[in-house]
Amino acid sequence: MKIYSYILVIMFGVMTVQCGKDELEDTLPKQDSTDDYNSYWYYSYEAVNKINALTLNMEQADEFIPYTVAHIGDTLLVANIGGKGNSLMLFSQKDNKLLSTIKSWQFDNKTLSFGSWIEAIVPAGDRLYISERQSRIHVFRLPDLDYITCIGNGNWNGPVFQAQALTVNDGLILARDKNGKVSIYKESDATKDNYQKTKRYKHVSGNGSSNNSFAAHYMQPDKDGRILLSDYENKIIRVIDPSLINDDLPDNTSIDIDEHTMALDFKPKTFAICNNRWYVTGNNDAINIYDRDLQEWCRALKAIKGYAFSQPTRIYAQNDSVLWVSDTHSSKRTLVKMVVHKGEIRD
Repeated sequence: MKIYSYILVIMFGVMTVQCGKDELEDTLPKQDSTDDYNSYWYYSYEAVNKINALTLNMEQADEFIPYTVAHIGDTLLVANIGGKGNSLMLFSQKDNKLLSTIKSWQFDNKTLSFGSWIEAIVPAGDRLYISERQSRIHVFRLPDLDYITCIGNGNWNGPVFQAQALTVNDGLILARDKNGKVSIYKESDATKDNYQKTKRYKHVSGNGSSNNSFAAHYMQPDKDGRILLSDYENKIIRVIDPSLINDDLPDNTSIDIDEHTMALDFKPKTFAICNNRWYVTGNNDAINIYDRDLQEWCRALKAIKGYAFSQPTRIYAQNDSVLWVSDTHSSKRTLVKMVVHKGEIRD
């Protein structure tokens, strides 16, 4: 029987043949077959854009240290924890340029600003929620970024306890507290009149995992309506069920789905959920990749075409094929746009 092979690239054009060992994924087990051929799939990764102090024409390398990332349409939102103070930077992806930098704003004749590292950036409907380490969740109106209110007053014993991860689900704001509990607020309570007075709606239990090291955390709904939450110290990804939240739910009740908890052999920081794969940063110099079809961790990605990682702290999925990685190592301090190429080999 005559055997023939050819590569059909299904994303981003033809692959180059210049990929090194760390840049080209081994072919996966057979995925599809017909009477004419068997299909094998592989992935490769490429850095197509790198944003750092040099590309931003800054005088000092430490003026830009990328951290939390999110996007709204073409606009990329990046937390900068470098320089003198904390800021939110807005980039045009189409034009590849910085649009503006938000360091402070006016509210009720007062000048407000980010007083600490930005831990979460979450667009939700016509609002943008930004949590900072100093026990505050800021609420802006989209698309003009008019300031609405602040949940929390900056004191750890107030209604916000250093919200280190955040998501919005069905009118509720869920924040991962420093001590591992999850605070829940109603979007409808976050109003101008409730500035720094918005109360917790519910406060559900954690699992004893305090984040005293302030490691990056992340939470995000999945396609099944559950919420995934990284737990750095416990080496797990928690799965919580937001459908359990109602007026009758007692405080300090667990809403974790324990049987779906994912145990890891590394401490997870942030993750990017894509269709076939999860990409997770942790306590190493690599991005850990979980293959959902194989249900196994298939590799630790230390380098891609055009870039070698030193300290990939945060990762964010813009979509299934575009990921943003914040490399915070002092030798890098670079935000990397990583494109995922998926290819098919037919035998």
